[in-house]
Amino acid sequence: MNHSNHAAPPAAAPANAVPPRLSGERRNSAAKWSLSTIAEADRAAILGKKKWPQHVAALAATLTSLVGGAVLGWTSPVLDELHLMGPSGSWVASLAPLGALGGAALSGWLARWAGRKPLILALVIPNVAGWSVLVAASGNVSPSLCHSPGCASRAGFEVLVAPQIDMLYAGRLLTGLCAGAATVLVPMYSAEISEPAIRGTIGVYLDLSLTVGILMAYVVGGLAGQVYLSGLCGALSLVAAITFFFMPESPQFLVVKGRRAEAEDALRWLRTGSSAPTPKVAKYSSAATPPFAGSHRVDVSAELDAMTRLAVESEERERASGGILGAVRGLCGEGSVSPTSRAVVLVVMLMALQQLSGIDAIIFFLQSIFKKSDSSLEPMHSTIVVGSVQVAATLVAALLVERAGRRLLLGVSGSLMAASLAALLVYFLFHKELDVDLNAFSWLPVSCLSAFVFVYCIGFGPLPFLMMAEFLPLEARSWGCGLAACVNWSLMFVVVRVFNLLMNNIGEAATFGIFCAICILGTLFVLTLVPETQGKTPAEIRQYLQDREIHTVTRRVSTPGGVV
Repeated sequence: MNHSNHAAPPAAAPANAVPPRLSGERRNSAAKWSLSTIAEADRAAILGKKKWPQHVAALAATLTSLVGGAVLGWTSPVLDELHLMGPSGSWVASLAPLGALGGAALSGWLARWAGRKPLILALVIPNVAGWSVLVAASGNVSPSLCHSPGCASRAGFEVLVAPQIDMLYAGRLLTGLCAGAATVLVPMYSAEISEPAIRGTIGVYLDLSLTVGILMAYVVGGLAGQVYLSGLCGALSLVAAITFFFMPESPQFLVVKGRRAEAEDALRWLRTGSSAPTPKVAKYSSAATPPFAGSHRVDVSAELDAMTRLAVESEERERASGGILGAVRGLCGEGSVSPTSRAVVLVVMLMALQQLSGIDAIIFFLQSIFKKSDSSLEPMHSTIVVGSVQVAATLVAALLVERAGRRLLLGVSGSLMAASLAALLVYFLFHKELDVDLNAFSWLPVSCLSAFVFVYCIGFGPLPFLMMAEFLPLEARSWGCGLAACVNWSLMFVVVRVFNLLMNNIGEAATFGIFCAICILGTLFVLTLVPETQGKTPAEIRQYLQDREIHTVTRRVSTPGGVV
């Protein structure tokens, strides 16, 4: 920084030197300055560091996930509109998770080489193509009664001919591919650009965008139809790509690739909102004005050096452990179980529990569930209520995640999800199995599902993706995130594919009973085996996994090495 003193400045410190503000040097010279002067310098340094650029970059990245949320919510209004409630409807719904499985696998592998930003931008091509195909398929619908093998039919209902069904299949596969890739790339990018103090809030943005996308699908699809819904999603895909184009690449990725100058520019913008270089800080004497006084610029070299050390250590660990094969060998009992292996197990289990709770089967077939429940509200209105509750709950999660911690929110979420499903189980048991008149309780299905979605969105909805990026070390983040997302989407495919089969063969009560039991098991898993990651640096999280410490730690740490 420039000095206002007229005396000749002493020799400049090395470029990679830690600024005096971050060391004990200024404390040793404090006697030569007044306390008010030091306080003024500290205020200027604090004011220079901004958090809004991190929020802006993360929100821009999650715009792609908003369209991914519409992929999940698309089936609820559209399948009913097209009368696709048989096997064809089940395939139209489940092909999106199948495409997402491929997108997650590819993006996890490519992110290591191509980077986060280019891949997120590249998603615009298959996204626009997929939504265009859905518009074309929906725009040429000529429903007719048909029972031939070339038709997707359910007796007595209007149907779509085979070419239109094939277009729906193709469109769902393409849009699902993009949704799956986004669930890998966006959490990775968000975690790597954010400081530990706000990493939780930024991590919730992914689930917030998904829930907004689901609500948009319910409202637009229910009121305007699927042609307008698909066209709107295609347009939003373009808007997302244009907006994110102006955001920086992950500085951690740039450091790994040896592009330090670009990493410094990206990190400076993320921490200050400006890419202008910070003047070198001169060593000061008793006569010099304290550094940073009168300036709101922040030196990011210390944080950049920490990223460099993290990259070097990660590369050494990867060579020593053997990467993904080494992690697999550790899990199979060959050699010691590494922290990376433990992290992978925790992340995969959280992803599995998220999907086996039945959330996406409920989201996909919400209107059908409300029709079977004989709810007092119209099915379309009921789905909009539940979608609105999703968005509100995710906003609550964003406020709580850095206050209550991850582990507590997961425990509360899992237990209350089980309670909501238990109440729904009892309702269907009496209403459908025992044929009891429950007209006085016709409000119960909407209330139970709204409560289920609400508590899901404050815990098991956003936190597995957030903790995925927190648990996995840098050397395993690309393939680990890809693996976890593949587990998530593959289980979504299975659950969505068999949901109608379960409902038709074992009944609604038994189906929701299975999901209830899984939520109970998930709560026990979280409370006994999942450690807290709130406010922790990558080194601290790795140390907890190394020492097998399974407990809640509440100490907040904010250091230059805190970028995941």
